[in-house]
Amino acid sequence: MTINFRKVKLGFVNLALDTLEEEDLKTAAKYASDAKDMLESMGTKVIEYPQPMRSRNMAREAWQQFKSSNVDAVVIFNGTFSTGDVTVELVRNMDCPFLLWGIEEFAISKNSFTGSMVGVMPAGTVFKNFKRTFSFAYGNAKKGKPKASVEKFIKAVNAIAYLKEATIGVIGMRPDGFEISDFDELAIKNKFGTTITKVSMYGFSKTIKSVTEEEIDKDMEEQKKIFNIADKNLQEARGISRVYLAVKKVVEENNLSAYAPDCWPELRDIDCTPICPANGRCNVEGVMASCECDVDGALTLMVQYILAGSTPWFADFVNIIEENDTLLFWHGGNAPYNLSTDKPKIEKIFGGLSQVAALKSGTVTVCRLNSIRGEYVLHAGIGEAVETEPLLKGSNLSIRMEGGNMEFVKSLLSNGIPHHNGLVYGDILGELEEFAKLMQIPFIVQK
Repeated sequence: MTINFRKVKLGFVNLALDTLEEEDLKTAAKYASDAKDMLESMGTKVIEYPQPMRSRNMAREAWQQFKSSNVDAVVIFNGTFSTGDVTVELVRNMDCPFLLWGIEEFAISKNSFTGSMVGVMPAGTVFKNFKRTFSFAYGNAKKGKPKASVEKFIKAVNAIAYLKEATIGVIGMRPDGFEISDFDELAIKNKFGTTITKVSMYGFSKTIKSVTEEEIDKDMEEQKKIFNIADKNLQEARGISRVYLAVKKVVEENNLSAYAPDCWPELRDIDCTPICPANGRCNVEGVMASCECDVDGALTLMVQYILAGSTPWFADFVNIIEENDTLLFWHGGNAPYNLSTDKPKIEKIFGGLSQVAALKSGTVTVCRLNSIRGEYVLHAGIGEAVETEPLLKGSNLSIRMEGGNMEFVKSLLSNGIPHHNGLVYGDILGELEEFAKLMQIPFIVQK
């Protein structure tokens, strides 16, 4: 799946003392070059300070260079020992994620000392004093030892940068009684940098009405490829195309990375044209869609999308199914069609047509980025999806949680996590933990 986001930019410095032997400095520079190659091989753009860093003045030049280049994160590579004032100069002037990278004592074979890790260790003290977090990688890039740590860091930086530059569109307003969908716009801007833009239901309705019959004819051919639509429902299914095309126009006009729509009562119950299938299609295309104006839910999907590199799904926790020892997650036909076991069927659900499907088996990460009075936590758990027939009209997935089904439900309740959760295939707990650490958000994992 292609992620709709640019390459992240990493500032890179190699800390080294010029009082060491020339041979050792050359070796340290080679390790630094290998590290830079690894970073670039992972799809990043590296902005390198051009020489080994050994003074506060050089550190000042580096952070000024990095700021002018708008880097997303900084990698402090300790080629040899270095004094703490260099790290202080970088940390106090750069408000971004940091990766500390240390290497083994490569001069030990000749009973000499270069001191990479002796230089790294005081950096932890520096970060603690500045109340900042960082990631850590250890070892020679050529040997592959630091690869997993570096990959997690880069994925987390991608997610942080993505949220910072993203715009979420709130279409309409939440249904009455859905206080859990309320959001603190300034808290979101302060924490993540994400822009919230408002699209009125009046304006959205006008966009829906502006979609032409010719546009619908063309999209209906796509719908038939994606969904199983009975002949008797073909005429009404044109309404699903109309809503989808209207959403696409709103997304393009407002440059949205995600949207949180007013699903009902207007569209579903009054117009009898649910937006759910459009949400699923947009998720497949890389535009994240939550439901019921749940902005924190949209943020959750965006984080999952970047960290997993695949399509997430926004669902309600519905029930514990004792017969097969699973939790049932469901929503009214919004699941991405590429996650279904079979071609989803378009059938009557609630007020109008939507899709009915069971989702495929596999390892699933269930999580929620959730705000209580403007303070965020990230709650997550791992489960194994069990393939079943649809239990309810709509989108269905049964998951056996790794730490126990009832234990997961209790964890949701005790931590104030609502019924809305994001689900994505694969185990991304490590990536979520890295993201939460760099964002200084409490991470609650139920195992």
